[in-house]
Amino acid sequence: MGTTIAGPIGDGCPAKVEAVRDNKLHLGINVDARSRLRPSVPGNYFGNCLTSCVAIAERNELLGEKGVAVAAKAISEAIRNLDDGVLKGAGKWLSLLLTLKKDKLLGGVPEIAGSPRFELYNADFGWGKPTKVEMISIDKTGAIRVSETRDGAGGIEIGMVLNKHVMEEFASVFAKGLEIL
Repeated sequence: MGTTIAGPIGDGCPAKVEAVRDNKLHLGINVDARSRLRPSVPGNYFGNCLTSCVAIAERNELLGEKGVAVAAKAISEAIRNLDDGVLKGAGKWLSLLLTLKKDKLLGGVPEIAGSPRFELYNADFGWGKPTKVEMISIDKTGAIRVSETRDGAGGIEIGMVLNKHVMEEFASVFAKGLEIL
């Protein structure tokens, strides 16, 4: 018999998406910093060792025919830029954080949490590995949960809560974007 792990998402942890005046969208992403530090921290280090980066893309490109590819490229580049140093640009972090918090107060921003690399389905606290991983607050926070698949086949699970009509529209746009890839 397996176990279900439910992880709460706090305001300080999830990534944030921000629409700004210049028609660009910013996606803040939390990233495991252990291997990016010099000297690196061992992979079995137990504790918080995260950093953030920001992916930027033009709104009209994201809404265009190749939107999924544009988003994937922007996210990949933002994470790859951390290879130059996880503290690069740290002097600007406070102003960015204040901008994100201000925008959140003015209407909220979607949040992204988790990573396939956290391997939550391999967690075993003595009563067996989980059969399902959920983040219990996504219906309240608007977070989008990302994790590895339960079967370990190299895919990802994405969990989100949207109103039915919004979910149908999202599914349609997402499917069209995948067809182009």
